[in-house]
This record gives sequence, structure tokens and C-alpha cells, in this order.
Amino acid sequence: MLATDPADRRRLFAREVAAHRSRDDGVTFAATSAGGGCSPRLAYGDRIVSMDLSDAAVSRRAARDALDELLSEFPVFKLKQPETRRASGGEVYVSALADAKRVADFLEACFRDVHGLGPDYEAAVEVGDG
Repeated sequence: MLATDPADRRRLFAREVAAHRSRDDGVTFAATSAGGGCSPRLAYGDRIVSMDLSDAAVSRRAARDALDELLSEFPVFKLKQPETRRASGGEVYVSALADAKRVADFLEACFRDVHGLGPDYEAAVEVGDG
């Protein structure tokens, strides 16, 4: 299912995050900008959002600065280093101990503010990859 407006994307994200929690598997959200080009993915699993800042439409440094600013707006979300391995250069993990609606709001903001997608980007879901 494709979602193309902010309200539909948030509903899609919240529904899939809630479903993930009941199934205890992973979910990956893929986005495509309206003009093509940038196609970032955000994975959610075990209350962690992972993303590769190298996939952003902006520079990795600009994406990281935008993520830091976004985290100040979502104080319950925190950067987290995985215990089992080091993250690659652009990969970041964010602890997301929040309800599905708040996670959906964060995911929407990540695609728009961190990854630099416009308001009309398309979002889709891949189950089992997160």
C-alpha cells in the first residue's frame, strides 16, 4: 500500500508499528520522493528506529544535524549504539520507547526533515526486514 499525504503516511506508519509489536518482527518503511532520486528506508524493530543517513537527499552532515534538531523535539527518542556491533558511517539507531502514534510522527518527520523529502513523497511498507 502506498501512502502519499502526511495523514495517510502517519496512519500507515502507526498501524504497521502496532502490528509489528504484536507479531514481534521487523518492519521497514521505504520512501520515494515525488521527483525520483532519493529513496531512503527507515527500519523499526524492537523499539529501535534505524536509518542510513547516506540515503538522504542532503549531505550526511546536514542529515545528522537535522536528526539532532529533530531529537530535541522528540525528547523520549534517543540515539543508541547497538551493543553487538559498530554502526557504519551513516547508519544511526534511535531508541523509540513511545506509542505507535508518536513513532509514526517521528518517522514522518525523519523522512521530511532528516532525509529531505518533500511533502508529497510516497511511503510503502516492507514487513519482515526491520
